[in-house]
Amino acid sequence: MRPWHFQWIATYYLYRRFSELLPALGGRVLDVGCGDKPYRSWFGVVTEYVGLDVAGGANVDVVVSASESWPFPEDHFDVLFSSQVLEHVESLDHTLFEMRRVLRKGGSIMLAIPFLYNEHGTPYDYRRLTVNGVAQLFPGLEIIRLEKIGGIGSTLVLLMLNWLSNFRYIKVMLPIWIPLSLVLNVLGLLMDRMDRTGAFYNNLLMVVKKPS
Repeated sequence: MRPWHFQWIATYYLYRRFSELLPALGGRVLDVGCGDKPYRSWFGVVTEYVGLDVAGGANVDVVVSASESWPFPEDHFDVLFSSQVLEHVESLDHTLFEMRRVLRKGGSIMLAIPFLYNEHGTPYDYRRLTVNGVAQLFPGLEIIRLEKIGGIGSTLVLLMLNWLSNFRYIKVMLPIWIPLSLVLNVLGLLMDRMDRTGAFYNNLLMVVKKPS
């Protein structure tokens, strides 16, 4: 996305982190809630890349129901990846159990989940978690990285632009909409630099490792 896109600031920080971290991951990879597999090419050397979701699609390899056991053996995957998915998971405990089960000993899970973000994907939007809530998702696994993403500026801007995008005629007014999105996105980044509270993040990124 370009800085004049109304969704740009919602993904800016997260994409930067993914571009730094994903190339170092590879082997057997399971993309949980894969959709169209937008991050497949971001990984390093991959020997197997499997996309799992609850809805079928051209890039979905395995479709499962909310409470169904996943059709993989224990300790199979080197990496599990899930971005902006867990808030939409109906049976969270079951999904977390399956993620632990299919991850090999010494393997890693990388996940991103929103905190301050408007309701979306309704009626399948079930939760938001704070940094402390995310830290408790995988007890017994070592937390390698747990990072708050964004600040007051990006949070306010993404909520404002998402709200404005719901108005019927706003995107028809491109001569106004595009520069408005650009100005607000830049303003959001500047405000983030002034935010030292650590309390107004809009996303969380966590990497955990399963003990060998």
